[in-house]
Amino acid sequence: MKAAKILSAVIGGLVVLFIAALVLVWLLVDPNHYKGQIEAAVLKATHRNLDLKGDLKLSVFPWVALELGPATLGNPPGFSDEPFLAFQHAAVRVKLLPLLSKQLEVSKIELDGLDLRLQKNAQGQANWDMSQGNEKAPEKNSSSGTAGTLQSIGGIKITHGRVSYAQAKLLLENFNFETGTISSGRDVPMTVSFDAKTAAQAVTLSGKFNFAMDTSSETMGLKALNLNGTLTLEHDASPMHWEMSLPSLDLNLKAQTVSAPEFSASVSSAKVSGSLKGSKIFDKPDVAGSLALAPLVLREFAQRFHVDLPKTQDPKALSAFSFNSSFAYDGDAATLNGINIKLDDTTMKGNVKVELGKIERVTFALTTDRIDLDRYRPPAGATPDPQSSEANKPAPQKADATPLEAHGTFALSSAHAAGLDLSNLAVTVDLNDHITHLHPLEAQLYGGKYSGDLTYDARTATPALSMDEHLAQVDVAQLLANTHLKGRVSGKASINIKGTARGAEADAIMKTLNGHFDANVANGALEGLDLSYDISMAQALLSKQAGTSQSNTKRTPFDAFKMSAQIVNGVAETKDLIISSPVLKVAGQGTVTLPTSGIDMALNASVMKTATASALDIPVKVTGKYTDPTVRPDVEALAKGQVKQKLQDVLKKNGLQGLFSH
Repeated sequence: MKAAKILSAVIGGLVVLFIAALVLVWLLVDPNHYKGQIEAAVLKATHRNLDLKGDLKLSVFPWVALELGPATLGNPPGFSDEPFLAFQHAAVRVKLLPLLSKQLEVSKIELDGLDLRLQKNAQGQANWDMSQGNEKAPEKNSSSGTAGTLQSIGGIKITHGRVSYAQAKLLLENFNFETGTISSGRDVPMTVSFDAKTAAQAVTLSGKFNFAMDTSSETMGLKALNLNGTLTLEHDASPMHWEMSLPSLDLNLKAQTVSAPEFSASVSSAKVSGSLKGSKIFDKPDVAGSLALAPLVLREFAQRFHVDLPKTQDPKALSAFSFNSSFAYDGDAATLNGINIKLDDTTMKGNVKVELGKIERVTFALTTDRIDLDRYRPPAGATPDPQSSEANKPAPQKADATPLEAHGTFALSSAHAAGLDLSNLAVTVDLNDHITHLHPLEAQLYGGKYSGDLTYDARTATPALSMDEHLAQVDVAQLLANTHLKGRVSGKASINIKGTARGAEADAIMKTLNGHFDANVANGALEGLDLSYDISMAQALLSKQAGTSQSNTKRTPFDAFKMSAQIVNGVAETKDLIISSPVLKVAGQGTVTLPTSGIDMALNASVMKTATASALDIPVKVTGKYTDPTVRPDVEALAKGQVKQKLQDVLKKNGLQGLFSH
């Protein structure tokens, strides 16, 4: 017992002696005397000038505390003379008694008026790289058991901060950051706020979250992250609100994994949510997750970001838009599976894969319920006249654009395009940079079948089009229902057209169309035109009668309507038009000017006495527009026919019938 009392007295005396010594240090030692030595040591270690402009203050109990400021730390050689870092006031405090047991407990670290200026020089070196100018890397401390163990930090507080990055023209002002107590294995509450500016936009941010880090297992995580602020674009008067929420994010540095089961973000009217999980995030990232974009008004959103969407014939097109899909990325390719896209009245589903590299290769399989493609066509006058010099100029290209290749299948339940209504459309798409090849292209069309082969070349300002199109057993009346020929022809048609054209609009394509066309319409009628009536009127004319008793049905039934035509710059010329029925046969030739709907045809109408012999042949002229043609007897041809017959009768009577046979 007596020994214990003696030991207690000795220890108490030592503690009193130690405290007395610290008090003497505090009273007798002025840390400002060591400014020069501190600045010299920093210069030797970093090749940077440290300027301790303010006073150094030291306290020793119950904290070993150091306060200093203002101070600046210069740039390394090869950079500007302005400071790399400056601050107005800094303070750090360490608990004294735990130091006796080699335990380091730091109170809150405070930094006020931070000014950090980041730069890169012409050689690409960064002024924040502390290894510059050091010939030898710092040697590892080989001693053991002499260093104190950091137990915790009471917190970090940065106020009135400023950070700039010259090359990126980035400036952060009003930077404030504060944490709670920091120690391994526990959540650390943090708050942050700043105003950021670039050449094109300004962002404000404020938020809070909890941060956890376990150095032994090399894991860290975020919890309850909530950020919000405003985004103001260049030349924009009103800022847009944005926010981001992340309930949890776990990062394992050793295992190279990351996981965020849920996240959401919004800017202006766009709201995105999803999830993320990844592995090998440093060696070769392999991530997967989900992404969903809530419905938004696309045109308004694009306009808010000064993005010009293509002009369309329907000004309301490209309005409502939403998206959701799962995704994956492995460094070589990105895939979207289970895509569900809604654009206006159209829903698209399927899968897409993008292989990344010098050439981007896209493969896809997509299905769509319905779409009106005419809504999305450019309005009239949106592209140069296909016959002008502007049309052949190369289309605008980005200098650093990556070549694009795409291959896939596309299926449509129903589509409206170029005035046609198609169903069960299926197409294989091959895209090589700016050339798109659609083949095979198949669909059901008005009771028949459509098949085609289309190539669209967009390498010039006015695109080029080549086509090989086929229609089989299509209802002609429905086919022409949305054209100038509406109600003019009925029947079942088989039509083939092979040709080339230039332009993105129907009128431009008509003007530049070159190729071959053939048609065969069975069991139909020419609507609005009664050739029997017109022939009857011609007979009355020849007989010098006032009219005919036959009524005008404005319809010419036929068994077959056949023709072929060569098309040159939108003008179709035929030499073999045939319309046949048991009582009437029509043969003819002439031209149809597609862009203007002009028609100039010379027909010979034969009223049949038998299947092979005609009772009467009447020449007919068809002129005007094929949308509203003028049909009349060819009086000149009729007159020539009468004179020729009279001449033949005279020659026969005189035995000279072969005189003009050659």
